[in-house]
Amino acid sequence: MPPDPERQVEFLSNVQRLLSDGSFVATYKFALLLSLADLAVERGDDTTESLSLDTLDLAEKFVGLYWRQVLPWVHAGRGTTGVLYQATGGGAAILNRVAAAHERCQGSLARLRRDAPRWRALLSEVARTIEVMPLWKLQTIGRDRLDFLYPNLGKGKRIRLHGEAVYCLRRFRDLIGDMAETAWVRFVRRLPRNEALIGEGPDLRDFLFGSDRGALATVRDLLLEVDGNRCFYCDGRIRGEPSVDHFVPWARYPLDLGHNYVLADARCNGFKSDRLAAVGHLDRWCARNAGGGWTAALESRLLPHDAARTQRVAAWAYTQAARTRSTVWQEGRDGLVALDPRWATLLAT
Repeated sequence: MPPDPERQVEFLSNVQRLLSDGSFVATYKFALLLSLADLAVERGDDTTESLSLDTLDLAEKFVGLYWRQVLPWVHAGRGTTGVLYQATGGGAAILNRVAAAHERCQGSLARLRRDAPRWRALLSEVARTIEVMPLWKLQTIGRDRLDFLYPNLGKGKRIRLHGEAVYCLRRFRDLIGDMAETAWVRFVRRLPRNEALIGEGPDLRDFLFGSDRGALATVRDLLLEVDGNRCFYCDGRIRGEPSVDHFVPWARYPLDLGHNYVLADARCNGFKSDRLAAVGHLDRWCARNAGGGWTAALESRLLPHDAARTQRVAAWAYTQAARTRSTVWQEGRDGLVALDPRWATLLAT
């Protein structure tokens, strides 16, 4: 049975307490909380089974989170540029290692993953830092040692997320992600070394956590080549600049993997916005991803992709929508409909 409402509220209160009362000298704890939430979505389920994770699992998530953040921040109004600090003491070991790998691979995470020895070496280095720094300190607040996420053993490379934690991280991924990202942005903005560079601009959050626009341009060209200049949703010929749409919206889950992309015209892309698509669209999306042709195209361009992971995230997103009885988008400006229960069959894993 899932935890009762009172336990769920208590869990969220503990997350809020970590973020508001915890001690932060770097952004690692924020990255750890986001990583735990994402791994609960991708590897857990809606039972209350515990989930075993090691520091290498977490390291892969850390690299993905920091990959874009090691690029120089450019203040659009002032024209100032520079790499943002993410620790009170200046440099941060994980960011330095990610930055070095980013430079060696010309910014291509897919290229780094293909270089197995360097990829494993980077993950091992990041994992060692995670074990020493945030893993056994995340749940410590002053003199209190909490263990609502996982047993606070104080040492080791492996944790086991409590079953209740897995359930709540999945159930409240959107809320927890928003809380953690907001606290992360606030921490970076308040570092004295960043103040002159950042100013009061509103776009810091998009820089830290937005989608990779350069990668989207590459995917757009491939979609045009494979599918032609037609909108995935209305099947009409696209007039003007085609858009790359995250089928599972970025606002619901940040998934920059090739199987999550479709081509859309500006009209459909704007109408769908941050909503999930109706079952008819979901059916065609699942068929496209299962067919093999799109996977082969992504591999030919060496673009990051993972069909199984993408489908698990989609199943989680539609489960959340079904639980809250959310409407989904079918067509047009006001084309919202009830979620057809056939979604569960299409996304069965």
